[in-house]
Amino acid sequence: MPVNSTKITANTQVSSIGGTFDGFIFFNGGTASVVYVFDNNTADVQAPFDYNNDPTIAGPTAGLSAGMLVFGDGIPEGATISSITDALNFELSASTTGGAKTGSLLTFVAVDNPIGKFKIDANTSDDIRGLEIICRNGIKIVANNFTSLEIFALTN
Repeated sequence: MPVNSTKITANTQVSSIGGTFDGFIFFNGGTASVVYVFDNNTADVQAPFDYNNDPTIAGPTAGLSAGMLVFGDGIPEGATISSITDALNFELSASTTGGAKTGSLLTFVAVDNPIGKFKIDANTSDDIRGLEIICRNGIKIVANNFTSLEIFALTN
């Protein structure tokens, strides 16, 4: 069966209506990366937050839920929301780094219906094919580090 190839250089909703996820081809530079693939079409949430070398994050929590992946400046790789404290605070699964941040834009990704988590070593390239996973909701590809990572998603 022929597949489509979509170049991905940032967190991407490859399909919002489902389809078949066959795998991906990747080229990775000098930093190890983690790639997550989900069968969901839940929109990412972005909002400004304040934090300072601590797991407590201050800002609007509407639309957030425990378990979501968190991306942003000073956010450790693989960090998730541990718990929502109240309407203006949540706890991260790890302490932030890099000192005080005020109004720093964070991105939150729902982890509903995970298909896979792939750890990619630095300075590698390869392909992962033949998965043929049928996705009913959508195909979302997320990575912790797109500064050195280039992905071509294989779908139909």
